[in-house]
Amino acid sequence: MMLKPATALAAAALALTTFSSLAFAHSSATGIVKQRMGMMEEIAESMKQVGSMIRGQTDFDAETVRAAAARMADHAGRMTDMFPRNSTNGPSEALPAIWEDWDGFAGLAGELEAKAVTLSQAAENAQGVDEIRPHFAELSRTCAACHEDFRKAD
Repeated sequence: MMLKPATALAAAALALTTFSSLAFAHSSATGIVKQRMGMMEEIAESMKQVGSMIRGQTDFDAETVRAAAARMADHAGRMTDMFPRNSTNGPSEALPAIWEDWDGFAGLAGELEAKAVTLSQAAENAQGVDEIRPHFAELSRTCAACHEDFRKAD
């Protein structure tokens, strides 16, 4: 499915906006909560790298996209391990809904991993941003869906 450029940009903007409060919450986190916040921050940084190319703020670099997407896929593959039952101590942004709907959460983590792998593969042969834009938009929507259901609102 091809997305209109405006739709892809809107999805990317939504995903990047949801990541904006991470740094503040990290200051007093500890243990697994701090570890997963760090992982989420790395995903956010990877999204920003690719998003800046999508928006035309930086030049397209297929290797940077491939590497960023591979990092996201790796983190997504370990996502459920980072959320042991009721690990909401401290400044966690995780909602109890994660454990109440574990299958839904795990499903979105798996979807995130698959979409990141698809983006990484698309970047291998891409000659420009238009070839990765729909894959990035799909990935962005998955991030946003997970945050909508399983993360405290900003």
